[in-house]
Amino acid sequence: MASTSVEPRSYVDFEPRIEWFKGKESDTIIVDVSGFKKEQLKVLINSAGNLKISGERPIEGSHWSRFLRSFTIPKNRNTRGIQAKFDGDEGLLYVILPISISTPEFIPTIPTKPQDSSTVTSSQQEATSLGKKEAPKMQEKVEEKEKISGENTTEDYREDKATMGSARKGSAAVASVVNKRKLVILCVILGVMVSLGLAIYLSYRLKGL
Repeated sequence: MASTSVEPRSYVDFEPRIEWFKGKESDTIIVDVSGFKKEQLKVLINSAGNLKISGERPIEGSHWSRFLRSFTIPKNRNTRGIQAKFDGDEGLLYVILPISISTPEFIPTIPTKPQDSSTVTSSQQEATSLGKKEAPKMQEKVEEKEKISGENTTEDYREDKATMGSARKGSAAVASVVNKRKLVILCVILGVMVSLGLAIYLSYRLKGL
């Protein structure tokens, strides 16, 4: 039997045309891969954060064409959201690099200088001494206020008592006037009744004569 031997591949390297467009929300890398199929292309990201775009395709016999391009991805790009789209009609490969949402800048806080314990102690002592000095004055003011309020209460009580006395006198005077008027009315009524009685009595006496 005749043995068949497989010729080793020979590669021809070429540099594809590449354009990098930067946008507000994402960057787009466009690679001219005319003559390649989708399954002949690879887009990989290694652990170091580098983007690698490669491709291999047969030309004739054991001759192959290949390319490899590496890109350093900026820090503010979302590596998990990278997408690759292949346009076979145009022979273009689109690699989209979305921009990460910027986080607010961290502003370190400046620690305040601790206050000297001796200063704090002296301040507390001064405050305590001032409080002791002000305490008798405050007590005197409270006693004065209580004294004034007591005097005002006594005066108010006297005024109320005088007012009540005058009111009682006035009511008594009104009652006496009313009683006098009642007596006058009763006297008038009695006088009328007596006059009528006398008139009736005289009329009967005259009829009897």
